Amino acid sequence: MPVRKPRRKRHNPHKRARQFFGNTRIWTWEADRGSDDAQLATAQARTARGWETLTGRVAQAVTEYPNNWIICVRALCRAGGETWVEDETRIIRDVALSEFSGLYMDLRREVLSAQRTDQVIDVGWIAGTFTKEARDHDLVMHGLGAATESRQAVWRRVNEEVLNG
Repeated sequence: MPVRKPRRKRHNPHKRARQFFGNTRIWTWEADRGSDDAQLATAQARTARGWETLTGRVAQAVTEYPNNWIICVRALCRAGGETWVEDETRIIRDVALSEFSGLYMDLRREVLSAQRTDQVIDVGWIAGTFTKEARDHDLVMHGLGAATESRQAVWRRVNEEVLNG
């Protein structure tokens, strides 16, 4: 009688994507605009060579596949020569990042209600994936950039568009 090979589990693209993107982060600021005034985002993945920037289809795939996310909406603020970050963080499991637009606006309102608008330099979000345990404590402070007056002017224009739009 022939010996049967053990049955392999079927390929699960969502599980594979979750493992592949298990240590990525993506962030953007409202004042971070390209030449066509479109908002820019940066995506990075942790590899054996360190953090590498993701581009094109790979960066887009990070947002489309369900993952475990640490989502943080943050406001870069400055007053009296001191700079700080006001933030609201949520942990969400097994959801695609592209489904967070409503959550972003809710967290944005919470962050801005805790801060005087004239002290805000810029508002944005950062999201990081995790496989089993959410433990990226440095996520909130990553990719802050410089707190400049020109950045604040762009953010104020964008904020007016958000409030009026």
